[in-house]
Amino acid sequence: MKKIGIILNPAARINSKKTSAVLSSFGDIFGDNALIRATQSSAELPQVIEEFVDSDIKILLISGGDGTICNTLTAYINHGAAGDLPVILPLMGGTINMIGSDAGLRNSQLSICRKLNGIVRDHGNIKVTQRGLLKVSDSNLKEPSYGFSWIDGLLYRFLIDYYRQGAGIQVASMMTVKTILSLLSNSDSSLFRDIDSTVYIDGEMLPHEGHVLIIASGLKKFVFGFDMYDEEPEPGLRFNMIYARERYIKKSRHKLPIGLYKSLKSDNSGHFINRAVRSLRVERNTGYIIDGEVFKHDDAPSDVFIEAGPAVNIFSFNGEKELTI
Repeated sequence: MKKIGIILNPAARINSKKTSAVLSSFGDIFGDNALIRATQSSAELPQVIEEFVDSDIKILLISGGDGTICNTLTAYINHGAAGDLPVILPLMGGTINMIGSDAGLRNSQLSICRKLNGIVRDHGNIKVTQRGLLKVSDSNLKEPSYGFSWIDGLLYRFLIDYYRQGAGIQVASMMTVKTILSLLSNSDSSLFRDIDSTVYIDGEMLPHEGHVLIIASGLKKFVFGFDMYDEEPEPGLRFNMIYARERYIKKSRHKLPIGLYKSLKSDNSGHFINRAVRSLRVERNTGYIIDGEVFKHDDAPSDVFIEAGPAVNIFSFNGEKELTI
């Protein structure tokens, strides 16, 4: 019985120019022990997921970026497999790779595959780290989406511009420096202005209208390895959330860059919140990103409700626990 399933996104950065070679390498490494499927779009995922569920796949390798992982897990759960998700292994093929980085995966995708195949071949246990998914229900969409991180506001616009400029470390570094300098100089930038919204946390409406940014995440670290969260998430129960308004950002602009590497505490005025929550509701949202997948609602703002989704085991060489596959 095949234990390993592989979904490859040919459009991902690491695969786009050598899809055939990557597929051939996967076949050479795993032989007949893996189901390998390339998907041209998210519309092809439900059929592949059905095949994987019927085959009782235990380890799911995803060769693509964080957006591919979001689409794959959404298809899995909406298929009805939320209670029996496989161990996932992100192969770091996209432009952000926040999920793989959070699990401590640093090697190339083929190097990771060879090590995994050796473990499975020798009937060894695999190490995993557990993280919680977010369940994101959008009033403009028929089905919920699932992912590890959700962002809107300033960082949504930042990442849209990041993708537009071609992505990559150099682009990220340049844009981050430019944004920090604009913040420190207190320039009159639209980046730091509140956007229209009403926000509820754990069912309670916040006292202020509008916000600059919101981050919700079941991961321990944010994009580019930033260590910003003040509390520990509880997979399947609570997720981290950061909420910031223009007033707080202007008042605290000199210490905000430090907050990328050392978490800042919530303030008493309610203009900045950094804690773990069970649910989040954002009314009149015009766009957000889930794990690299962009959702735009410029013409028809939506109400978004986020709650803790299923806990997921992620393959990690430094995992906190071991599983027998």
